Amino acid sequence: MRAPIIAERYAEALLEIGLERKNHEQLGRELERVADLFRQSPELRELFRSPKFDADVRKRVLGDLLQRVLVSPVLRNFLSLLIDRNRIGHLDEIAAKYHELADARSGRIRAEVVVAQPLGPAEQARLKTVLQKVTGKQVVLHERQDPSILGGVITHVAGRVYDGSVRSQLEALRGRLKQPRA
Repeated sequence: MRAPIIAERYAEALLEIGLERKNHEQLGRELERVADLFRQSPELRELFRSPKFDADVRKRVLGDLLQRVLVSPVLRNFLSLLIDRNRIGHLDEIAAKYHELADARSGRIRAEVVVAQPLGPAEQARLKTVLQKVTGKQVVLHERQDPSILGGVITHVAGRVYDGSVRSQLEALRGRLKQPRA
């Protein structure tokens, strides 16, 4: 079975449980915290993807990991199920799909904002307001720093890219200056 299908099935199942229990937002936050740990640790990803380690070893490591990251029994059981079914390697995709499905149900949309320097609270609020007007949905901002853009903002939202970076403006100016005059 392909990874996107696997991710969607498990994400839908977890979301349905969260909706029934009226704690789907909390489950999403917990799932994201655990997925972040996997993203930050190549060793952890390798342990859970490698066939060298059996389910018992993986469950022990997961138990130790979850001592540091508090999660609900529902998520603990879900992660254990992923280990039993050898699907824990898809955790990042499952988390992304979970957020996508939860956002669709809640009328939200996520926007990735690339900036050279961190945005202040007032700038974030202003950008959020503009994006909410453009999309007609509640916007959740995810900020990422990239000093190479020099300044400005690049926003990825709903499959579109709005590039207001200084770097792209300079490249456009360079292109216009290189064109022969008529």
